[in-house]
Amino acid sequence: MALVAVAFAGVALAEEARPTATYFDDVKITVNARAHADGFLRVRVVPENGAAREATFAIEKRMHENELARGIVDALNTVLAPEYEADKDGGEHVKIRKQARDAANFSVEITFNAPGFSVVLED
Repeated sequence: MALVAVAFAGVALAEEARPTATYFDDVKITVNARAHADGFLRVRVVPENGAAREATFAIEKRMHENELARGIVDALNTVLAPEYEADKDGGEHVKIRKQARDAANFSVEITFNAPGFSVVLED
């Protein structure tokens, strides 16, 4: 019985520890500097009460911020349409926004494993 109680307590703690999401109608991603190693970058766009849309692309050593931003845009646009769109706003900036008026607001998750650059998410 004690084992079952511990298992349920663990589930309750895990649910409490989940981070909250912030939802946007548009967002800007800024990439700073260049990659120092090969790797990947993944962006997940998660509509409020909807299924996540995930785009991953390969990073090559020495890719600069403009190339990284272009990779984000190209990868995202294959999974976002028709409700959302991504475009390169200036050299190292990527804008993600609702394309359809009735599209749900969305949260953004960014994961990468190549050192040397940073990614800033702004609303």
